Amino acid sequence: MAVVLLSPVTTFARDEDDGPAPLFALGSKPMVVVTAASANRLRDEATYMFDVAGLPDAVDGVLGLLDENVNGLKGLDWDRPAGVMMYLESVFPPAFEFVAFVPITTPEDFRSMMELGSVIMRQEPGEEGRYELITARRNLQIRIEGDYAFIQLPMMDPDPAFERDLPDPGALVSALISQFDVAVSLDVEAVPKGTRDLVLNMLTSTMSTQMQQRDDEPESTYKIRKSWMEADIDGFKLFFDEVRRISFGLNVISEEHAAHFDMLFDVREGTKLLEEIFASATKASYFTPIISDNSPVSLSWSGVMAERDIERYDGVLEGLKGEVARVIEENDLGSIPDEGSPLFHAISALQQTVSEGHLDAFGQFYRDSSDKLVVATALRVQDGNAIASGLLDVLMRIQGQDDIGRIETGFREHAGVSFHRLEFKNPDAGAIELFGSNPGITFGVGERSIWGCVGGDDSFETLTGVMDELVEAYENPTDHQVPASFRLVMKVNQLIELVQGAEAANKNKESEEVVEDVKSSGDSGTKGSSKPAGLSQGDGGRGGQDDERAKRRQQFQERQELSNQLFREALAEGDDEIRVEGRPTENGMRMRVRLGEGFISGLGRVIGVRMGLD
Repeated sequence: MAVVLLSPVTTFARDEDDGPAPLFALGSKPMVVVTAASANRLRDEATYMFDVAGLPDAVDGVLGLLDENVNGLKGLDWDRPAGVMMYLESVFPPAFEFVAFVPITTPEDFRSMMELGSVIMRQEPGEEGRYELITARRNLQIRIEGDYAFIQLPMMDPDPAFERDLPDPGALVSALISQFDVAVSLDVEAVPKGTRDLVLNMLTSTMSTQMQQRDDEPESTYKIRKSWMEADIDGFKLFFDEVRRISFGLNVISEEHAAHFDMLFDVREGTKLLEEIFASATKASYFTPIISDNSPVSLSWSGVMAERDIERYDGVLEGLKGEVARVIEENDLGSIPDEGSPLFHAISALQQTVSEGHLDAFGQFYRDSSDKLVVATALRVQDGNAIASGLLDVLMRIQGQDDIGRIETGFREHAGVSFHRLEFKNPDAGAIELFGSNPGITFGVGERSIWGCVGGDDSFETLTGVMDELVEAYENPTDHQVPASFRLVMKVNQLIELVQGAEAANKNKESEEVVEDVKSSGDSGTKGSSKPAGLSQGDGGRGGQDDERAKRRQQFQERQELSNQLFREALAEGDDEIRVEGRPTENGMRMRVRLGEGFISGLGRVIGVRMGLD
């Protein structure tokens, strides 16, 4: 049995309907493909990147170096895709074979290119299209088929016979290069179903073992953990059975002055997972009218939950009842709650919210009347009155605790919602600079929505303004573009300004404290210790070695600081938006990160400096 498990078995891939594949079949298709659309396309994108970075001659400089050192890579076809394929060679232990595919002009030109320097590309006697690349370190196997050279890479000691069936690279990556400049794709179906089932069974068996109740683990904690892991197991089963492939790709779009980084899930037709993906985006957010693209940070998430996630969160909340009761008893926070208590009624209301199957959340940054930051949030719920009573119960129990800041119940009221406030305990100078005086959290629950904000004294007026804006939008409806089911927009320059202001305030406070400490030391007559003469600090007898390490560290830090400075300068010139959106596609789902031109410019400047092109 051990011999069977440890021996790699290679069979040809088959369709799912042809019957079960052998248990340890590895298939003939590559499991992972890394590809670039073409050298010319990368050159065009690099030209655009360096142009916006203010280095218009950078690409010409790189091409000139290629002409001088490797004859301009004239053995390669610059108009077709290239990349690397990874094949599964062994399941136990895991082993892979890596094969590069390179488009060539002619075998003769490719061979001339490869033999620059002390390398020899020797043709195998009597075997057309087979070569051995002889180098000083190790030899590589090469096969030329059609217009492509396939190079067996030396990782993980591949079989030198190199006899596997190889695909047509153009057909293999056509879907990827139609969307991306560079991409990575994991083909789940490249591993035959029998092998996937084996790996899945091992994974779920391990998770089921870990899911067992541990010694001395409270029942409530166990119930929470079990509910979460059971849903994870169901999710893994769907992934192995119904996902065809996962792809990651980068596409620079000069016409849009932006770059897209996408994650694509390609799911089999007619499957449960595909139905869940389509259903997830069928309900628009209640908060759509107040979603803004001009805020420093804007988040909205409106998704219909899958049944397994409904069961997950319902089980977690059921376990939370016991966990809350245990914590209250252990910390002597009042009477132990039961099913008739406000706390348990509040958790039951959250369970009712989950059972409705629609998650609808909103968060956005604002500026208050003092130009300080306010983070406003909201969540749609069922039976908000029960949640409000439970929330008040919690506040009454923890009020006056040593590690809790000042709590003011019934702080204010707006639109029929009673709000409470929890001020931060001993906020630092940075928090005060960021949020204003007396920073804290204000929150309240209406019949259908939980509202809250983080901010200073003026933050409540900002929150009520957001609530009023939403009411007015529904009283006087206008057309709004429906956002993606998941959406996050960030304005990086505004975030940097906020963070730098808080950091500067903390540094100033620390400097003032140091000055006060020095004054106190001087007033008390304390003198600093003097170093004994003739002793070197931190030498330890190594001398030059320590100096060299310190020098390298300093050089690395200087390079990092320069890179950060160049990137910040590029972003400061504008187009600093990061936009993340998740939407269903015809056969799955796409999560896209859109980066403004400022990021492209910043990357070009950093690369230019590192390559000495500035």
